[in-house]
Parts: sequence; C-alpha cells; structure tokens
Amino acid sequence: MDGRNLFSWTKLMWLCVMALVGGLTASTSAAGKEEPQQRRDDVSSITVHVPIPVPALAELYGGIHRDLASHRTADREWIALGGGTGFLKYRIWPGDQGSKTTGGRLLSHATFAFGVEYAKRLNGSLTKIAECGQRDPTAGAGRLSVNLATTFAQGRGYTLLPASTVAAIEPTGSCVLSGQSVDAAPLMAQVYRSELHEILPILDRKAAGLVTLKPAVAKIWKELQEPLLLDEAQALWLVVNPEAVGPAGIGTLSETPTAAFVVTARPTVVRGAKPLSRHLPLPDAQDRFQDDGFHVTFALQVPIEEANQRLREAVVGQEWSLGVGTIKIAGATLYPVGSQVGVELTLRGLLPLTLRLKGTPAYDESTGRILFREVDYTIKERTPATDLAEEWLHEPLRDELAGRLAIPIREELELMRTALEKGLNRDLTGGRLRGTVQQLSLKELAVQTNSLSATFKTDGALHYDSRADAVLP
Repeated sequence: MDGRNLFSWTKLMWLCVMALVGGLTASTSAAGKEEPQQRRDDVSSITVHVPIPVPALAELYGGIHRDLASHRTADREWIALGGGTGFLKYRIWPGDQGSKTTGGRLLSHATFAFGVEYAKRLNGSLTKIAECGQRDPTAGAGRLSVNLATTFAQGRGYTLLPASTVAAIEPTGSCVLSGQSVDAAPLMAQVYRSELHEILPILDRKAAGLVTLKPAVAKIWKELQEPLLLDEAQALWLVVNPEAVGPAGIGTLSETPTAAFVVTARPTVVRGAKPLSRHLPLPDAQDRFQDDGFHVTFALQVPIEEANQRLREAVVGQEWSLGVGTIKIAGATLYPVGSQVGVELTLRGLLPLTLRLKGTPAYDESTGRILFREVDYTIKERTPATDLAEEWLHEPLRDELAGRLAIPIREELELMRTALEKGLNRDLTGGRLRGTVQQLSLKELAVQTNSLSATFKTDGALHYDSRADAVLP
C-alpha cells in the first residue's frame, strides 16, 4: 500500500499511547459498566483443498467400454435373457468418449456402435437364429449412448472412495435382426446396463487404490508448520501451530473436484526473528471436527522508554483555560497499575500539581474508539493549597479532562486488517494460501514495567488450495 493508505503499525501504537492520556484523565463518572473481556486461546480452522486427479480417473472409467469389448470378443459365452429361452452375444466397435466434472462429480460419456447375435434353445441346444451389425459398424450396426456418474467420498486414512452409477443408456441407432425385422437396440441397452452394474464396483475399488491423498496432506501439514512472514518491515510472523486434521467432504474448486480437510490450529503472531519451525508428523485423521473459522490473538509491544518519549511528544505543552487561569501539561510518564494502566501528569500554571491517573482501557467496536472504565485520579502532592484548589476547580478540571476521553482508531484498525489480509494471501511451495480477515479489534491495552502492550484479535477464514499436481497416481 502507498500514499494515504500507507499503514504504520507504530502509528497505531502511538494512538494507543495517546488514548492513555485522553482516557485516563477522565473522572469516575465517565466509567462504563461493560464487563472485562476474558482472554482465551481460540482454536482456529484452516480449510485445505486437495484436488482429485480427474484425468487419471477419467481415463480409467472411460476405458470401461474398451475392457468390456475385449472381454466379450475373447469370451464367446452366450448371455441368458429372461427365463433362459433367449440368448445374446454382443460386440462393441470403437466409438467416441469424453468426460467432464460438475458439482464434485465425474461424468463420463461414450457413444459407440454395436452388433449382436441372437439365439434360442432348440432341441436342447443353442441355435443362432439372427444377427445384426456383426461385420461392419457402418452396415446395420446399432448405436448406444452411455453416461456414467462417479461421486467421491472420503474414507479412513486420507483415502478416496469413488462410487459410480449408470446415469443413462439410450439407443441412438437401430440394429435390426436379420430375418426378424426386430430392433435389438432396446434389448442391447438392457443387457449393457446389467453388464455395467457388475463391473462398476470392481472399477471403483481399482480407482480407490489408484488415488491416495495422504502424501499431499502430509506436505501441506509440513508447510503449515513453517512460520509465515506477514510484515517484513515490522518483522511480524504468523505461527500456525497445526494440531489435528479431519475430513470435510468433497467439493469443487475452479471446476476441479477437491477433497477438503479441516486443519485445527492454535495460531499466534510474534514479532522479531523468525521463530523455530516445528516438525510434527501428520496425525491420523479425526472423525469429527468443528469449523469455527480462523482467529488470532496477538500483542504488539513498544519499549517503555520509547513509549514515554512518544507520550511526552504528544501531550507536553498542551494548555487550556479554566476561566480563572491556565493549566499546562509539563510532563507525562506511563506506569503499571496491576491490570490497569496509569499516567502521571505534571501540571503547571493555575494548578501546579502532579496527577496520578489510572483506568482500564477497552475498545468499543460499535464506535471504533478506545474508552476507559473504572477511571480515577489522585493528586500526588497533598497540601492545604492543593486541597483548596481541588475543592474549587474539581468540576471544571474533570469536565475538561473528560472531553479528551475517546480516541477513534477504526480507520487505523481497518488499515491494519488490510495489511494482515495481504500477508495471508500468497503462493506457497505446495499451493496457494487464501485468507480473509473479516474483523480486527483491540482487546487489551496494558502498561508493563518494561513495555507498552496492545493486544489485538482477528477473526476470519483461511484456506490452503493445493496445486493441481499434488496428487498423482
């Protein structure tokens, strides 16, 4: 990003610093009643898409008619019809075939010429009484149009379970039996449907053994254990920390059937040098899972010396009038107060005081502002003069400070969300990572002994699309 959209992580942190000043200098009357947010480690879900090798399977299923033709040419046994009074032999001529995928299914289509011989049992033996299309596919042969549909399911151990059915068989050309004036095409369609019903389960078992998804998932699992650089300038790394894998059904991605898996993880974002990679082996696939989306809670920290310097640059020199005199901020320092944060302000002018301010910051998502709850302040120096000044000037001082309470940061959070989303969309070794950050919010702002820490929470979705050649038979 560039120009007015250029995002600075540090700028957002300084807005948080300024929020401490604006918010903590309010009185208890401005405190909200919202319950503190409970932090927790959210389990995230990553949807992984592994393409099913359609070309190899299409070739396998497309060859079923060739295999049946070879079988019937070699095996000249008669096929009994009905109650065994009629018998039929057939041959298939080479034809056209093709396939396509739709809705996660493989649809195979073939059109070919056929010929038949028809016989009856006479005097205890089979006697051929008619035939058609036996010598030449252009001379009296019939034609069939056959459509098969193969659906896929996921089995145990990262396996694929194809299941094929006969979608339709239609005669598209007559085959008139010699001397009978009877079209054998409808009968041939019934016989061929029966033949397919017998051979398709065998072919499905062969197809299941042809494809194994485990190596592809193992590669993705290994890659997800490598830290991902989100922002080079700020040295921000996403550590996915995958924990488990479960099957998520069959779908279609870019018109290609894919086997989906859900990887559950506990991701974190860290700043600094690249974290160490993990080397956990791919676990057995779980039977059940719950897809709760992708969530990351992470903290950005600024050294306390740097935070104090920026704080002083932002507020020292500010002054305002209370009508009877002017108040000027001469100094400011952050300090920790347990689960709260504090700012010590040195005032000069009408009120030469040191105020010690404390409160609990919270982000109001509805308004996109930092607010503070349980806010209070005390005067460090207790003298008769300060007591008198506070008695007379407490209300106008409180009102002035309360006017500095809310700090808008929605625009900065949106820029931060966009920057994170950009980091989650990239090409990896085995495929493409696709991330969407639907929401980003500030969850906690805290002053520690050595640093200022701002904790953010992101919610969205993360997908890993494996390359088309990830699964090879």
